[in-house]
Amino acid sequence: NYWNAASFITSSSYLHFSTFQGETSADISFYFKTSASDGVFLENLGNTDFIKLELKCTKYFSHLMAEENHSGAMLQKYTFTMSDILLHNMGLILLDVSAATDVSFSFDVGNGPVEIVVQSPYQLNDDQWHRVSAERNVKQASLQVDQLPLEVRKAPTEGHTRLELYSQLYVGAAGGQQGFLGCIRSLRMNGITLDLEERAKVTLGVKPGCSGHCTSYGMYCANGGKCVEKYNGYSCDCSKTAYDGPFCIKDVGAFFEEGMWLRYNFHSSGSSMKDLVSRTLLSSTDPEITATNHNLNKEELSFSFSTTKSPCVLLYISSYTQDFMAVLVKPSGNLQIRYSLGGTKEPYNIDVDHRNMANGQPHTVNITRNERDIILQKVIAAMESSKTKRNNSEVLMQGHLTVFTFMLEPSEEDDRI
Repeated sequence: NYWNAASFITSSSYLHFSTFQGETSADISFYFKTSASDGVFLENLGNTDFIKLELKCTKYFSHLMAEENHSGAMLQKYTFTMSDILLHNMGLILLDVSAATDVSFSFDVGNGPVEIVVQSPYQLNDDQWHRVSAERNVKQASLQVDQLPLEVRKAPTEGHTRLELYSQLYVGAAGGQQGFLGCIRSLRMNGITLDLEERAKVTLGVKPGCSGHCTSYGMYCANGGKCVEKYNGYSCDCSKTAYDGPFCIKDVGAFFEEGMWLRYNFHSSGSSMKDLVSRTLLSSTDPEITATNHNLNKEELSFSFSTTKSPCVLLYISSYTQDFMAVLVKPSGNLQIRYSLGGTKEPYNIDVDHRNMANGQPHTVNITRNERDIILQKVIAAMESSKTKRNNSEVLMQGHLTVFTFMLEPSEEDDRI
């Protein structure tokens, strides 16, 4: 069964099966997904012989270094291997980072241990499905992960060729090793699919299938928070909401009375550290901090609001040029996105839909622009969504962000707020 699967919810969990019969030929394949950095997929032992597949953690050190130049402090990121750890003597800030990027296939038929490793250019603990295929015969052994290049190791021309195993086959880890934490499905060994689900039903620490915890507990992620599967529980992703905390119920917003506003300044890379601390308003006429010619080819903007007032400006982004982006509630209560990104005499106006957004209910707006495409997504209290896609002409320059909540004088023409 292609979807025959089991979830290993603790690092000491394992399933056991009868001894793997792979004396002269072993063909093993399966799919896995995990958020853990390492763990043993499976292992079978003999007196000295063994066969083993595992996910390995790659450790490296990353640091941030401040480099002063004529225009101020610049932050640069470097990555070092373990051998470069002595760089901490230079006053650098080192961060110990781990990533699961290696799959190891090891065995011993009596000639000494052999290990084949596939090093992935991307992380394998991204909670996405990855396929592993390992094969060993009297001539060679091979290992492949996903569509990455096949790693092959020739067998010695002399010596032992039979893999003699006596213990049970362990899927997961036994004997105090770091077991696999995640989900394995479609495990085939020499053409036979192992029934992981049936064995998981009677094994402590292993659950049949890969449904996870969000099916049962996802409703506890409030205010539009997204449930994220963990193999020993779950967490709530609040990044797309106006809330924080374990269950997205801690309000991190602010209440604005009429006439109140907040402004955030985003400085160009040419601004010095002194400017970043002391200045509250930038002017393109200031020669010390004039924005360099940097274009922002992509923006992602997300916020939530509730109001009973219309018309009003929810958010306004200006720049060093005449470019701008604004999110408005029109007199009718409809939401409108208005932006001018260069090359046009009049700004673009996008009316998201004709609902009354000034109804006192919470609404979420997501705006994503990638070069010439803008995607708008609005989520209303009932969690319905609408998307609009338009082309723009150029890019939004660096500037400052201003958030307003105040009444505008209604104009005679509804569309000219």
